Amino acid sequence: MAMRRAAYTRPEKSAKLERLREIVQEAGENGQKTVVFSNFKDVLRVVEAALATGTTVFGPLTGAVAAARRQQLVDDFAAAPGAAVLLAQIQAAGIGLNMQAASVVVICEPQIKPTIEHQAVARAHRMGQVRPVRVHRLLATGGVDERLVKMLERKTRLFDAYARRSAVAEATPAAVDVSDTELARRIVEEEQARLGMAVGDPVEP
Repeated sequence: MAMRRAAYTRPEKSAKLERLREIVQEAGENGQKTVVFSNFKDVLRVVEAALATGTTVFGPLTGAVAAARRQQLVDDFAAAPGAAVLLAQIQAAGIGLNMQAASVVVICEPQIKPTIEHQAVARAHRMGQVRPVRVHRLLATGGVDERLVKMLERKTRLFDAYARRSAVAEATPAAVDVSDTELARRIVEEEQARLGMAVGDPVEP
């Protein structure tokens, strides 16, 4: 978990934050609203601070926010004139909320379960829409993000093959998410090897 958040621990040197600001600024210049998703509350707080100047920011919408308040945040975001940003924890906002006012979606880090990411992005899509929803995934090269994406590509291919063979899998996409612990273990070990750490060494947050 610490490795997945590492790109945000030094905001003044974060390439991900710099790119995020560029995306939000471009969306604002076009009068578009942006939803920013992360799995981590502390990442959302860093993003909120980074966007504090000159940007209308709503949230963060997290699992600790009551359901009625979550909907109110989404409604306020939609009603805001012009550009605005909604910060949301990806699992809290993935189901049951329609963020159709957004034309831009930013995902701060790759998700271990692809279905969670797909559900969150779907919140911003709308029936019969004319303007497409642009999705940006912030990935750091040479580190945990790159390894996670490569492993998830394999996992997605396995899921696609499974889904083609089983109608039940369509109704229960989480049925094949049985290797998350093993996936996390492998990512940590490979990243520790890349950083020259002994396997099992503690990882600083």
